[in-house]
This record gives sequence, structure tokens and C-alpha cells, in this order.
Amino acid sequence: MSKKPLFPFILPFFDYNRKFLRPYEIIKSRLFSCSYLLIVFSIAYFLGFGHWGGHRCDSFIEQLACSSSIWPNKLFSRPHEYFISFFTSPYFHNDLPHLKLVLYGFIVFGQSFEAWTNSKSTFILFFSCISVTCIIMGLFMNIGYYFNSDSEFFASALNRGFIGGSVGMFGLLGGLSNYSRKKWLIPFIVIIFEIWNVFVNGITNYISMAHLISFFFGLFFWNYCIKKQLFIQTSV
Repeated sequence: MSKKPLFPFILPFFDYNRKFLRPYEIIKSRLFSCSYLLIVFSIAYFLGFGHWGGHRCDSFIEQLACSSSIWPNKLFSRPHEYFISFFTSPYFHNDLPHLKLVLYGFIVFGQSFEAWTNSKSTFILFFSCISVTCIIMGLFMNIGYYFNSDSEFFASALNRGFIGGSVGMFGLLGGLSNYSRKKWLIPFIVIIFEIWNVFVNGITNYISMAHLISFFFGLFFWNYCIKKQLFIQTSV
């Protein structure tokens, strides 16, 4: 592709050159996205959903989601469980709207990034963004609570579990922004979206912060990878 598009979104049945793909080629070119979507959909369909905050662990799926969640209060008390949860929490979701957000996001953003790059790069960026974001947010929550234990903001954030793939999805969108000819455009839209998400939609501040941290880490980290040619890429 000689000129980068304004919005680098690619339909699932095309490659980055807009070449129509056969079913086998679609799966091969989107192996990570297809496998991720298959797993999360199967978990939700056959087992059900977790619970917001992870405080209820009554059913089997709630117990499984609880044990797989990212619990910020484990950062120092059980760091091995905290780091393992970076790779387990993205596969569980709290309810149907939560699942739809990630499914639609992957269908538009995740697989588009994979079409521009490859499955290995998508896997690396997805879990790198989750890991970096959770370390930053985990430190922020724990340090904030240490110095201000009366704060409801830090207390509620520290003592709940987080599941879902939205953080990783935002990281892939950040990486995808590098393939737009106007690199500021998608970041501007994402910032406006998160402002709406907090003040109109009512999402909690720390979840919105996690989305933005992941997005901008994905943006800058993948820009660095492109310049240094650290991973195999389809196109720049």
C-alpha cells in the first residue's frame, strides 16, 4: 500500500493491501484474534460471566473468574499470582455488554492491527500493554492507598478484581494508530471517547485511566518497534 489510510481499519476478509482472502487465509492472517475471540466467546457461552469487582464467587464461573482476575492488592502480598493474572484475566468478562465491547473492538481494531503486522506481534503487544498498564496502575493504587487509606477512590480500586480484554484491546488500537497518515487523529478520538466514558457513560476513573495508559503505551512502544524493526511486520 503506497499511501497510509486516514483510518487504518481493515475488514476481516481482506489483507492490508485490500486483497480478498479465502477462509483459510483469514484464519492464518488473524490467528491470534480468531483464537482469542473463540476462547472468550466459548467461556461466556458455555460457562457464563464473572461478576463486576469479583466480590461474588458463588457459581463455578464466578470462582474461576475471581481466581483469574487482576487483584491490585496482590501486587506485594502475592506478586506471582498478580503477574500470572495478566495472562488469565483477559479471557473472562462480567456481562454481555462488557463482552460485546471487546468482541466488537477486536473485530474492528484487534484484527486490523494483526492484518498490518502478524499474529506474533499482536500477541506481544496485547499482553505487553496489559502487563505495563497493570504494573503502573497496581503501583498507583497501592502507593495511593498507603498515603491516603481513607480515600474511597484508592480503597475501592485496590480491593476489587479486574477482568476483560479491553485494556489489551486499547493497546492494539494504540499500535494501530501508527498506520494512520495522521497519527494524532485516533489518539484525539480515544481521548474524547474516554471523557464521554467517564462523565456520561459513568465508567470508573481508574478503568478509564487504564485504557488510556494502555493505548498510549501501545502507540509509542509500537512506533519504537517500527523504527527499530524489532518484530516482523507486514507493512510500515
